[in-house]
Amino acid sequence: MTWTVGGAHADTRVDKVVVIGLDGLMYDKVLKVQAPNLLRLSAEGLLSRSSIAPHITISGPSWATVLTGVWDRKHGIKDNNFTAAPFAKYPTVFTQLERADPARKTHSIATWDQIATMAGSGNPRADVVVSTAPVPNDPDESKTDAATTTAVVGAIEKFAPDLLFTHLDQVDHAGHSDGAVSGEYLDAVRRIDEQVGRIAAAVDARAAANPAERWTILVTADHGHLPKGGHGGQSPDETTNFVIARGPDFTAGDTTSRYTLVDITPTVVDLLHVAPSPDFDGRSMITREPADSATIR
Repeated sequence: MTWTVGGAHADTRVDKVVVIGLDGLMYDKVLKVQAPNLLRLSAEGLLSRSSIAPHITISGPSWATVLTGVWDRKHGIKDNNFTAAPFAKYPTVFTQLERADPARKTHSIATWDQIATMAGSGNPRADVVVSTAPVPNDPDESKTDAATTTAVVGAIEKFAPDLLFTHLDQVDHAGHSDGAVSGEYLDAVRRIDEQVGRIAAAVDARAAANPAERWTILVTADHGHLPKGGHGGQSPDETTNFVIARGPDFTAGDTTSRYTLVDITPTVVDLLHVAPSPDFDGRSMITREPADSATIR
């Protein structure tokens, strides 16, 4: 993107996007523990809280939807056992960006190894596809998520990818182990918020040191959890979803119920100036009119 001021040619501005996927996170639990970093990102940008019903509330279908912009009824993934085959017809955001411009730098760094099946699919695929090796003696996945975050921070600092997607898993682990109303789940929310803070700090430091780069952070989850743990059904606790969008194209304090995880990829391609796929079920969250103020509570 080239900017001109008063007819004078200004520096070329380069857009960069970090997408943070937080497995099993419910936004009402963010509010319950007053997680400072997620609340700050929400306040500094757009927050949408809504439902993904009747979409399947399982990680495989949901992260596939995040990374393709189409619902489960199209990509056909029903559970966590899947191959790269669906992404030939419905390519991931990595493939869409690489096809538009092979010089794009696209990274996927994830705790859950099935993210690599998605990011490593297609031709061309993401430039970098990393699954964090499980850290020994890590029963709650906090150490492994911290290692994922360290790799993400390093990639932002050293390589400044045009798109970086990351996935952190410990909240979902706590939900399955102890339930969404447990102290363990809330502790996992607090810990994951610290990792989000590390990523946001790396983005902000990089942006401050490189004013030609325009950085956007998008945050979402794949599903919620039942009070006693588990997901896969259509209850409000399982279908709850949120999206945070903080960056130059979003107004601080905007709240809405318009957007869900299906809108992540359409927003990424819009931010990076790539034409939207005609297959998209989602839409870009960059709007030319004010977002509505009806926040779901």
